[in-house]
This record gives sequence, structure tokens and C-alpha cells, in this order.
Amino acid sequence: MASFLALLFMTSGADIAAAPNGEQEQLLRAAFVRNGELWLKTGQVEKKLVNGPFVRNPKWSFDGEWLAYTQGDAEQEQELWVLHLPTGKSKLVAANVGKNFQWAPKNKLLAYQIKDQLQYVDASSPDKPLGSAAAIDNFSWLPYGKGFFASSQSELLPDGWTPIHLYQIPLRTMDDPRTYTTVHVLPAPSDDFFAVGTSEFKWSADGRWIAFLAKPTASLSADSNILCVISTDGVVFRTLDEMVNNPQWFSWAKSGSRLAYIAGIGREATSNKQLKVLEVTSEKGAAYTPKRFVDQAFVWQDLQHIIVSRAAESKPDGDQRRAAFPYLVRVELNNGVQKHMTKPSRKHGAYNPVVLHSKLFWVRDDHTTANVIMADIDGHHVVEWIKGIDQADSYYGQWDWSEVIAFF
Repeated sequence: MASFLALLFMTSGADIAAAPNGEQEQLLRAAFVRNGELWLKTGQVEKKLVNGPFVRNPKWSFDGEWLAYTQGDAEQEQELWVLHLPTGKSKLVAANVGKNFQWAPKNKLLAYQIKDQLQYVDASSPDKPLGSAAAIDNFSWLPYGKGFFASSQSELLPDGWTPIHLYQIPLRTMDDPRTYTTVHVLPAPSDDFFAVGTSEFKWSADGRWIAFLAKPTASLSADSNILCVISTDGVVFRTLDEMVNNPQWFSWAKSGSRLAYIAGIGREATSNKQLKVLEVTSEKGAAYTPKRFVDQAFVWQDLQHIIVSRAAESKPDGDQRRAAFPYLVRVELNNGVQKHMTKPSRKHGAYNPVVLHSKLFWVRDDHTTANVIMADIDGHHVVEWIKGIDQADSYYGQWDWSEVIAFF
């Protein structure tokens, strides 16, 4: 596509202005981790919320009154906590919880997994589980919060792996498996399809489709998983592409059934990673990554534009410490025209783009110091909004900045 060559600079990103004042800035909120402690940024005011050490994974409730987070050494057990922002009080939910905890979409219910056990609580009484389901591999809340969409665990038996069932689990009767509705059973293992688990589940904006990753065993899943969609009634099941085990790398548009994702096998984020967009209903799609480049984290700006973190491609199995720093590019989906939002730099990279309140945010990081940058949606009026957040974990160049910052 010739229009891929239309890469025009929009802003140098070299000069950081003083943070602006104004009513719009006061609406901006982010929970972030600094020195292992949980902080809140509201407009231009910072406040420490929770002492460390080892705070991670802040997540907002739907109304912004609660934060859930984990605390504990990643190599040891992690505790799940909830913090009520109006009162500043934190309460323990459970121990031995990983990253898989999710707020309900419309109330203060929090669901989480301890191994294969799915439970949920009311944040006001977090030590009293209100329901549980066993033998669950992964889950997401149903769009209106009345239950869960979940996958069963696959077990290895003498004659092979048991099939994965996709369930709808009613909230009020989740203790009784007889009330679960089997929406679909994934295909049996074959040369073309092999899965023993799934990722979380994501609904299209029109409510017609659910996207998820079908994951093989752990060693294989690090390099390749199958991106799938299923119709919400379970009748239509499609495999779309292969990609790494990174649920942050597929996302629906805010309207319709357009799905964007980072395709490409191999665990290294620095090679063979392409931004693709597919209209799932019509099965028409396009790729937008130029040759000799890789795309990584991205965000929908609107229905016609995606902002992506892009870098020059490195050789597979190369030294990740020498990989090129990424920069931000805005992609126009209809004609493929692409414009730089930030300049490529040898000193730092632009990671984790986020669009919120008509502002563009990203993390500027040199692998030693990480700052949160804010700009107008067109990339102008660049300011340093938060200085000094903790470094996120990187798995072969796949940075998980949700560990240390969450916007609201």
C-alpha cells in the first residue's frame, strides 16, 4: 500500500511544556505505582494512597470510587486488596490471587480467581465471597454484570485432552453447575487447532461477537495462540489469526464489529508483529505495518484511526536490550495514511498509548526512568503529567504497563 509511505511528523515530542491548568485537566485521574507504593493523580494533584512494598495492578471500579490492587512479592503469594477512595480505607479480599481480577461493569462487585476457583465479593464486605465456581480456566463478566462468560479447564487423560466448554454462569446460582449454559465447545485438538485454555473474553460494541485467545500448553502459548471469535449465541465460531499470549493486543472498536490486533508468532515483540484490523461480520480486513517494522501496544482513537507504538524490527532472538525504542504513529484505516505522533529516539521510547477525555497519554521510558506524557489528541501541547512511575515488567519486549498505571 503506497500510502504506508506517507509518514508525516506531527510533533517532535522533544520539548516538554509545563503541565496546564483548567477544568478539563481536573477530570483526569490515574492510579499509579511509584517506589512500590500506590498513588493517585487528580488533575495536577498527587496523593499517596497505600504504602508499599510491592503494590501492583491497580484497577478502577466502574464509578471510580474503588480501586483494587495486589500487594506482595511477585515470586511469593500476592494479596488482593480493595481501597475505598472517599474514605481512604483498604480491606483485604483474598491471598494467593494473581492478576486475574475484574470489576463488574455496573456495580461494586469484584470477581477474582484463586487457581481454578472463580469467586466474587461486594467491595464493601470483601472478605465474604458471595458465590463461587470450580474448574474455571478463565472468565469475564457478562456485559450487564448478571453473570460470567467462562471457559472450563482442559485435563490431560490417557486418550487426550478433554474439550474446553464455554459457559454462561448466572451470578445468583453460580454455586450450582446445573444452571450453567454451555454456549459452545471448542474443537478437539488437531493439526490446525490445539487449545487447553483461553484468555479473558471481550465483546464487540454491537454485542454480536466475543473475541478471545485459544491457548495451547504454556511453552507453546508463549509463541503462538489462536485468536478466535464466537457469536454470542454460540452458533458461529471462527479462528482468525495467530498471535502471542497478550490479551492487551486485541481490542474492539467502540462501535460495530471491527477488531484490531497485533498478529504474528514468536514471543519477541521486536520481530514479526503486525497491526491488523478485521471487520468480523464481513470478514474483510487489512494489515497496516510497513516492512522492517513491528507494531506493539495500540489504542483506538476513533472509528477511523488507531494510534500504535511502533519500532524498527530486530532480528529474532536478538538482544532485547539493544532493540529500537518505539514511537507513536497514527494510522488512518480507510486509506492507510500514517503520521508520526512522536519522533523516533535513541534515548527513550513511547509506550502504552491511551486516549481519554480527548487527550492522548503514553509512557515515555528509557528502561530506567518512566514518565507519563499527556498531549492533545492531535499530538500537540505535550506535557509531562506524571513523573517517575515504576518500571513495568517486560516479557521479551512485551511491556505490561497496566501493572503500574490505570487511567479513569
